[in-house]
Amino acid sequence: MNFLHLLSSEATHTITVHCLNSPVWGTNEPQAQKPSVNFKGWNGQMFEANTLFEPEVLLDECMIQEGSWRKTQFLFHTQDTNQLPIVQVNKFPHLRQGQQRYIESGSVCFL
Repeated sequence: MNFLHLLSSEATHTITVHCLNSPVWGTNEPQAQKPSVNFKGWNGQMFEANTLFEPEVLLDECMIQEGSWRKTQFLFHTQDTNQLPIVQVNKFPHLRQGQQRYIESGSVCFL
């Protein structure tokens, strides 16, 4: 991993959260705060809402809670290659009855 970090000038990583009736990032409620889910990078950098290191949200369907599986997809892109890959996802809201989710880690690309 150190070799990739040293020889690359930028990196990307996608994380997809598949969800059933479980908002991950946004909600349908006006004035609602974003959930506090955050992501820890390779070097310990935290990626979270309302910070300089907020991930780009490519798709946020998890706010739709109508009984079918949806997904929220995050893109991490950085020129500090030591920040990626994402190694930990923290602070998911607690699941209630009828809610489920699982995480899919996409490819990490070093350029």
